[in-house]
Amino acid sequence: MPGTSILKFKEIREACKREIRESASRAGYAVEEVEVTEPPDISLGDLSSPLPLRLSKKTKKDPYHIAIQLKGSIDAGKLNYIKSIEPHRNGYLNFWLDFPVFASDALREIIDSKLEKVINLGKGKRVSVEHTAVNPNKALHIGHVRNLVIGDSLARILTYTSHDVRVLNYIDDSGAQVADIIVGFIFLGIPDRVEGKKFDQYCGDEVYTRVNRMYETRPELKTKQTLVLKEIEKGDTEIARYTSEIVRRVLADQLKTCWRLGASYDLLNWETQILHSGMWEKIFSIMKEKGIVKYATEGENKGCWVMTDEETGAEKVLVRSDGTAVYVAKDIPYAAWKLGLVEDPFLYVEYAVQPSGRKLFSTSLTAGTKLDFSSETSITVIDVRQSYLQKIIVSVLSKLFGHDRKYIHRGYEVVSLSRETARTLGIESESQIVHMSGRKGTYINADMLIEKLKEKARSETLKRNPNEREEWVDRVSESIALSAIRYELVKQDPEKMIVFDLPSSLMLQGDTGPYLLYSYARACRILEKVTEGYELNHAGFSMMKESSEFQLVKQLSSFDIAVEKAVEFLSPSEIARYAHTICDTFNLFYEKTTVIHEEKAELRRARIALVLAFKIVLAKCLDLLGIPKEERI
Repeated sequence: MPGTSILKFKEIREACKREIRESASRAGYAVEEVEVTEPPDISLGDLSSPLPLRLSKKTKKDPYHIAIQLKGSIDAGKLNYIKSIEPHRNGYLNFWLDFPVFASDALREIIDSKLEKVINLGKGKRVSVEHTAVNPNKALHIGHVRNLVIGDSLARILTYTSHDVRVLNYIDDSGAQVADIIVGFIFLGIPDRVEGKKFDQYCGDEVYTRVNRMYETRPELKTKQTLVLKEIEKGDTEIARYTSEIVRRVLADQLKTCWRLGASYDLLNWETQILHSGMWEKIFSIMKEKGIVKYATEGENKGCWVMTDEETGAEKVLVRSDGTAVYVAKDIPYAAWKLGLVEDPFLYVEYAVQPSGRKLFSTSLTAGTKLDFSSETSITVIDVRQSYLQKIIVSVLSKLFGHDRKYIHRGYEVVSLSRETARTLGIESESQIVHMSGRKGTYINADMLIEKLKEKARSETLKRNPNEREEWVDRVSESIALSAIRYELVKQDPEKMIVFDLPSSLMLQGDTGPYLLYSYARACRILEKVTEGYELNHAGFSMMKESSEFQLVKQLSSFDIAVEKAVEFLSPSEIARYAHTICDTFNLFYEKTTVIHEEKAELRRARIALVLAFKIVLAKCLDLLGIPKEERI
């Protein structure tokens, strides 16, 4: 993506690609793509291209001869940071950096900019990111937290890359899970007030699970669930108003957890308001006119409105025989609204000012002001079990509007618990991996998990800092706990299942969030002891001999490459992996060299600059991942 680089290594790599391509053209080779990567062994150069080897397979010429030929026609004057180019007998072109020049310029750019300058990939393009969307009948569990962490991190990354981001939280206040707790409160006499426990936890842990157990012994109660669902869809009834009150109480507690985890939003969208806005009726009418849906007159879906899957021929019910719309039918108008494909029926009211200072708005059908929340691209973060339904939404939008706006499902795999972690949190299982079920009550809510992590982090923090004041210990323990949970849930590619293990997530060594915090604190501690300034002259960098020094400079100057990959794949794990890599290299550098006590002044000041640049880059990675920073742990 030309013009987006703010650091040096990508700039150098792109220049090498350009010159190799032009050299090949001058030598008579037709080349479209040129691959330039870092070789596995630093003795083979800082960058390497296998193009001669690839051309030899096409032309049957000796790859070494081609490598020599390409080197001879490269205009080295256009490669500012390249000291030498060497053809390799195996058919590679290897490039060596003029390290002192490259290092001083690359670190200067990091230190001067502090990476506050955004990477202009988005160019102001409006993007909505919908995440969290927990049914308002329970507290968040660890699976929901993965959704939140992926979505929040994506929003941070997209904002940093100059996208105009709107973060949405969809409140499904008309679904069966909400109806279940209302059945418990209204028809089973379960109290709707409880002391000493968060209301969202009470509803999920006790009311919801109790009602679902009773469905098994008293199946007639299911008729009460249907009644509640119909009353909610009608809107202005006593049961609907009571449901709204309960939902808002649950949501208030859910948001406390979300905010504690570092997330913030721009808008709450209420499903009942989407139903009562008339958007679904208008879209449903068009779907009937265009033959996208049909009324089933026979078979198991008799009396329902169904849509046929073009790939499988299977029928998907959109409206049940009792007239109630299924989940995906409610989500179609919402998806169209997000992309600005339908007239916006909502007004907007301020719901809260979040701990981040960001205003949170809520949709309304009765009061408020007009705002614009539509976007060119809509990203919906939801687990892979919903992939089929998300595909239906994309299909319907295409048939209805034939639009060129993008509706993207950012899927992710589920989270399970290790057996040891499950037992620590009160769940007994003989299986090595414990899968969760809200209906059965076998899940771990996020609040409990954070507290367990914080408790263990607090113990370790006190061991290392026995004389510190309570306020500091509490803050640092909270940061360590949040770093553990956020990093653990984002470090894997979203497509991979996570087995969360509480003890390993808190380790100060290895692939963990606390390890990143520890590395950041180590850099801060070094810089605290510095009594002189840094220098970015060539002489200091020419004295560097350790491979970890060379690697760290190159890695730090590749920050924007990691960010661009995260945007391309919509995967914050790219930033997590990059952060872990630079921490590994930095700690190796710290073990192999001296900084403050280095006798050679120019080398000492160059290493101080390297530590400062590392701190700046890691700080930005932590910000993009939503991990709080601590200068001492």
